[in-house]
Amino acid sequence: MSTQYQLHEKLLSKPRLGRFLTATQGNKSQAVRLYKYNLRLSQSLFGTISMLEIALRNAIDKHYQQQLNQQDWLKHSSQPSGLFNDPSLRNHAGRFEQAEKVNSTIIALRKHYSHDKLVAGLSFGFWRFMFSGIQFKVFGNTLLQIFPNRPKGINQKNIYQKLTYINNLRNRIAHHEPICFDVNNKPSILYSQRHFQDILELLEWLGYPSMQILSGLESPKKDWEKIQKIR
Repeated sequence: MSTQYQLHEKLLSKPRLGRFLTATQGNKSQAVRLYKYNLRLSQSLFGTISMLEIALRNAIDKHYQQQLNQQDWLKHSSQPSGLFNDPSLRNHAGRFEQAEKVNSTIIALRKHYSHDKLVAGLSFGFWRFMFSGIQFKVFGNTLLQIFPNRPKGINQKNIYQKLTYINNLRNRIAHHEPICFDVNNKPSILYSQRHFQDILELLEWLGYPSMQILSGLESPKKDWEKIQKIR
């Protein structure tokens, strides 16, 4: 297996694969297996996150089209007098980041612009930030309405925290960072399991039967089982 390990080390880099070698107490075959289990787990979770991301942005879009009585509310709200340019949203550098993100996406779309393409072109982080405290307030404190099935007591801060966790998980996967370790660099499924549950909960709170929505997608269960067997 040393030849196999050397091949993977050359492909992935010594530091990247070395973390998996450390986690498996120097067992090279187990290290390569753990790397690939992590990759498979990342692939399955990314599909699940994508379903939530699309459901979330569509729900937010529909809500504000109705709430603001403006079909092209993103473009309208990014104008100098729009809600994204409310003085309370100015950051320490004097920037209005949400407005900048909308306007830069519009510029990138150019003649292909449409409201639907603009919605699809904005990041998970953009939609997550709609639940940040000041942003939530500026837009009227109404956005919790998109979660008709949320339990009593769940507020804007709870939603924002869950979306932040999921956004961080999404970014780790997108940047090919491992999601199969605990804080002591031991193989663990707790991080991915916890935030997978967050995804299921948010889908349910949005009004979707999560198991039906995710039916047909790769389940993370098999990869969790394999990671748990790594020592």
